[in-house]
Amino acid sequence: MEKLLSIKEIVPDMQDWSCKVIVQEKQQITQSLSTPTKKQKLIFVDTEGSKVEGIIFNHDISRVGPILQVYKKYKITNAVVRPIDSKYQTAELTMQWILTSKTVIEEDADDEDIMPVKFNYTQFTDLAQYVDRKDKSVAAYCLHVRSQAVMLSMWDDFIKNEGQQIIAEIGNYPVIICRRLKVNNYNGVALSTWFDSAILVDPPVQEARELKNWAIRNTKLLAAIIDEKSYIKYNPQISAKPDQKTILISNVRPSQKNIWVKARFSFQHIFQKYWYMSCKKCCRGTAAADGVIFMCNTCKEKHPAQPRCRFDMDLCDDTGAITASVFGEQAEKLLKFTALEIMDHFKQNIELPLEAVHKELESKWFLIHIKPVQAQMSDAKQRYTVIYYSELLNSDAVDSPAESKNAESKNPTLLIELQSDTADIVTSATTPSQETKPASKARQCLTQKLELLADEANNTSRSVSEGSKKKSRLM
Repeated sequence: MEKLLSIKEIVPDMQDWSCKVIVQEKQQITQSLSTPTKKQKLIFVDTEGSKVEGIIFNHDISRVGPILQVYKKYKITNAVVRPIDSKYQTAELTMQWILTSKTVIEEDADDEDIMPVKFNYTQFTDLAQYVDRKDKSVAAYCLHVRSQAVMLSMWDDFIKNEGQQIIAEIGNYPVIICRRLKVNNYNGVALSTWFDSAILVDPPVQEARELKNWAIRNTKLLAAIIDEKSYIKYNPQISAKPDQKTILISNVRPSQKNIWVKARFSFQHIFQKYWYMSCKKCCRGTAAADGVIFMCNTCKEKHPAQPRCRFDMDLCDDTGAITASVFGEQAEKLLKFTALEIMDHFKQNIELPLEAVHKELESKWFLIHIKPVQAQMSDAKQRYTVIYYSELLNSDAVDSPAESKNAESKNPTLLIELQSDTADIVTSATTPSQETKPASKARQCLTQKLELLADEANNTSRSVSEGSKKKSRLM
């Protein structure tokens, strides 16, 4: 009887060996940036739980790749064995089998239907710490949190492979285990594939089967989650931690993508419109009239136009201030007016009664999640978008600048939890001009006043642009 070796027993330069393995995952075909070499990687696991990386190059991909299917068992004989480069090794993977058209691969029919592998799952609530990180050590995610939802975006070949497989099985509640995903700062936390990600659809592991059984028993709950579309809304339970670390306003930089600050809100000195007309679907600005159904140039769909609240405000702490825009429901909560009410005031040339709001905000501090606006504003001033905010219990929760530099932020008590529906759009000509007189003293129509401010902003923008061109020629 032929003697089979385990993965651990197979070493480089070994001849005449065979090993039974299960294909745990099969990655997409990738190409090197510096050479025309194409490759496809796989991960094999044996009955002991040991793992080895398989790799196929160039023309052998079309010959060998289709033979090896995920979750199936094979006997592999005499592949070329070599160590993985030390800088790419992990605790589980140190050796690599090079599979060619000469490698002997035989499918093994086995009654065993549970894959002998254990995954280290990352909870949804722990994903925020990996936002936009480049290090690949945080490599395993399981989409298995039963009361929360996170959006996963697939790209390139994942769409036609795993994506189509998921769609075909959607009525049977497919369970997926995702490895090496990218964590993005979209509505707080979102996931997406990149070149070496792996998505295992309905893998034969115990945890996946338990989750599928749970899904079948809780169809109404899943239907409610889908109807609420909670996956496209900001979820503070996932994105905000009880001991959320913050930075001082003076240390905020446009290059930072995931920014948390503790600050006060101030916008009494900013003369602005407080609303814009938007597409009901994508929230982008439009010139269509309220209620008119139009073809949106952004989402390419027909939807009615509707007013949406939006305004600028300064975020201030003891070290400085930055300007940020707040949108939608979050903006309405601060103003205590709906977008429709704000639009009606504007059209009747009536100033919004915000004196009480400004007075109330003078003594309040907030925990705020912001992101930089990539597009340059008309006044050449860097702006930010408020993704989420929550009111702090009292000013004692705010550190002094010295304390913030030498210690981690204290645990804030959250009093308000708001859903964010932000959009990176600027449709009204607003500018934080200190020279603008209070709106209560303005006798011109609000529209005319805003047009004047827009002209001033455009003139400033031209001056800055010309200055930057002169500097660029000197460099």
